[in-house]
Amino acid sequence: MAIDPAVIEEVIEQQSAAPSFSGVVLVRENGKKVFGRAYGLARRAESIPNTPGTRFAIASGSKIFTSVAVCQMVERGLLAFEDCLTDCLDIDFPPFDKRITVHQLLTHSSGIPDYFDEEVNDDYEALWKERPMYAMREVKDFLPMFQGQPMKFTPGKRFLYNNAGFIVLGLIVEQHAKMPFIDYIQEHILAPCSMTESGYFATDRLPERTACGYIEDVSRGGWRTNFFAVPIVGGPDGGAYTTAKDMSKFWSALFDRRLLSDQLTRQLLYPHLAATSEGENIWYGYGVWITMRDNDVASYYVTGWDPGVAFISRVFPGSKIEVTLLANANRPAFDIYRAVIRAIEDNCGAPTSF
Repeated sequence: MAIDPAVIEEVIEQQSAAPSFSGVVLVRENGKKVFGRAYGLARRAESIPNTPGTRFAIASGSKIFTSVAVCQMVERGLLAFEDCLTDCLDIDFPPFDKRITVHQLLTHSSGIPDYFDEEVNDDYEALWKERPMYAMREVKDFLPMFQGQPMKFTPGKRFLYNNAGFIVLGLIVEQHAKMPFIDYIQEHILAPCSMTESGYFATDRLPERTACGYIEDVSRGGWRTNFFAVPIVGGPDGGAYTTAKDMSKFWSALFDRRLLSDQLTRQLLYPHLAATSEGENIWYGYGVWITMRDNDVASYYVTGWDPGVAFISRVFPGSKIEVTLLANANRPAFDIYRAVIRAIEDNCGAPTSF
């Protein structure tokens, strides 16, 4: 049975009463759009609505672009996944273990310190109260935030989500590509995917049809922009902007082997390391989350959260269903995403490969 768009519409309306949802939901089946709608406002002060073509920030959802870039370096023979950090980057990290590998950085198992340690912090906005977010324009600008800190654990010992590891990967890409990280992603990933609406935009010069991120102001009421809550320009660990349609183009290019060879694509999508919460079966590839069921891949997904940003894009290879949600306000975005997934499972006859 095909997905019923009326069912998707109904669950979104039920979930978005208070606060109202602001974003875009796109559902595709067998390569065709079956549901796509925009909600809320891209620019609240000017009452500019979101549209299906609005560009949204995707936070850590763009880590997969960094991972593809590293895999392209491996394919060109410039790197190997087993290479040690000390052998592939001409930057000194005195406290770091000399055995850290590219593979460990890609799988959040390197043990290096993070500039935003999610084991002890949950307020990303607080990072920029003592350091100017407007100064974070290049990958190297993040180095003082973790370069001299001690290791968290022995490399390879466990999975611990780590933004700084992807900053380091971005520096590796810059050194071997001999060009700025953002330029490399634009030329070697976004352009080949025909992602013409995507890029790493500075918050002080957002292009047209780009949504501002909004944070609910509990103390004063209403909403405020997230301009002072995130770095002014994104980088290897997150912060790209894209549209729902462009994200679909990326998945198509990746699975069609237009970005990487078959071997490297399989390496990127392989469940390398368990990142399992209690009662779940979640693994991590290179920049991509993977859910498993009965030893088979149930889904691949990328996701991101920043103040004023919520994003998830998930592909179910067994049923050939793709669900993407982009939002410029955190609540109730992920509740809506979960409701849409449940609706597809329960009401639309989707296979149990979810």
